[in-house]
Amino acid sequence: MKIINSTTRPINNIHYICMHIGGSPVTCYVINGKDGSLLIDTGFYFCCDKLRKWLGQFNIRHILLTHAHVDHDFNAAKLRKSTGAQILLSEKDVPLIGNYRSQPVKATMRKYRLRNVQQNVCGGMKLFSTRPYSPDIVIKPQDSGILRSLGYDADIVPLPGHTLGSVGVLADGVLYCGDAFTAIWGRPDITPHAASLKAMRHSLKRILKISPQWLATGHGLPVSMDKARPVIINYLSERSLI
Repeated sequence: MKIINSTTRPINNIHYICMHIGGSPVTCYVINGKDGSLLIDTGFYFCCDKLRKWLGQFNIRHILLTHAHVDHDFNAAKLRKSTGAQILLSEKDVPLIGNYRSQPVKATMRKYRLRNVQQNVCGGMKLFSTRPYSPDIVIKPQDSGILRSLGYDADIVPLPGHTLGSVGVLADGVLYCGDAFTAIWGRPDITPHAASLKAMRHSLKRILKISPQWLATGHGLPVSMDKARPVIINYLSERSLI
């Protein structure tokens, strides 16, 4: 497994660990707060030991899941048990826990149609399903400031589309956006799949409006907004959406 993290490759003071297996990177992040740290996403099953070791330098008090897909929430319950942290998840993704097919995805571009079929098929397999867990804090639409009440200088940003309940975290010029955008192939790109194409496109517009300095994606290294912006604009322009 290839591992890159914020110690071996610093990027704008963003605390991250990017774990590659089979050419598919999975990335988790940490934001420090007044009384401890917030872990954003927990990776797939092969990530747990490496992630837990890296997290040893932090006092993890909360685990925010950008969405309830297995490559983001698989280790949430394990890490809650070992750290005592509370899990936060959007209420619209609670029914998605361990039930990928409850929100079947569509290809965001024609070139991803075959990949999309594979995604929906594999999503129903036990290997690609998270064991059921219950979030300690359910994020509702009015809860944009909930992280501030927990001691973090950060805000929740609704980014539905990839899943119906996808959220991001905006802190210090960085938008931790989960799979609302991606860098899975080593470059800024549109995420290949979405449960709602319409909502995903609205979320891309929201990202443009927020215009953070960096996008910290769920797959791949953080990318600068200067590099991501033209990719988003091109995608939306080709569909006459801006």
